[in-house]
Amino acid sequence: MKKHIADLENGINIDHIPHGNALFIIQALHLFNSDKQVGVGLNLPSNRLGRKDLLKIAEYYLNDNDKQMISLFAPNATLSVIKDYKVIEKMVLSLPKEINNLVICPNKRCVSKQYKSKFITLTNRKQEIKVKCHYCEQEFLLDNIKQYNI
Repeated sequence: MKKHIADLENGINIDHIPHGNALFIIQALHLFNSDKQVGVGLNLPSNRLGRKDLLKIAEYYLNDNDKQMISLFAPNATLSVIKDYKVIEKMVLSLPKEINNLVICPNKRCVSKQYKSKFITLTNRKQEIKVKCHYCEQEFLLDNIKQYNI
């Protein structure tokens, strides 16, 4: 008897994804054409965020690079690892200090287009997340980045 994705026996649950970002994560993890069962909640009510997305992925686990990538699209998201219907590990994802080969620099004249991109993450007084290109040294609000190498 098959279980529903809501009854996740083994896999991961990613909660508190800023609304609209779940699809970036699905694309970055290459789940669109995989055989993995993926449950997606979009634009759900959240006390913490106002609106949020949610992902449940059966029989799937993340490595450290995947966690860093997800934290770019969902800083402070909650990742729960589930085995035998029980949460065995729960963590809040934190933004990495450096992002390599994922963000495409919005500066059209930046030399990073010829190399693997490299960005440093920053936060300002308003707690907005900014990224600074290693090559052109320009800073951009992460929310304004529209192109990713995924």
